[in-house]
Amino acid sequence: MVESPPTPPISTFVVRIWHEWSAEGSRWRGRIEHLQSGESAAFLDLEVALAFIRRFTALPDQAGQPAKKNG
Repeated sequence: MVESPPTPPISTFVVRIWHEWSAEGSRWRGRIEHLQSGESAAFLDLEVALAFIRRFTALPDQAGQPAKKNG
């Protein structure tokens, strides 16, 4: 009998992005939350948000290698 591959766990993220103005100029900011764990992180660029997502998924890193999952 052929076994089907295990179903990957679901990861749900909420991403909030907003534009800020200050004396130094304007910039985009964001906050991302992984709903299953409750962990969240603030970010100023998308690479930080992607690194956060990689912690919980098999999303490839910049070198194209699958990310290693925590624990």
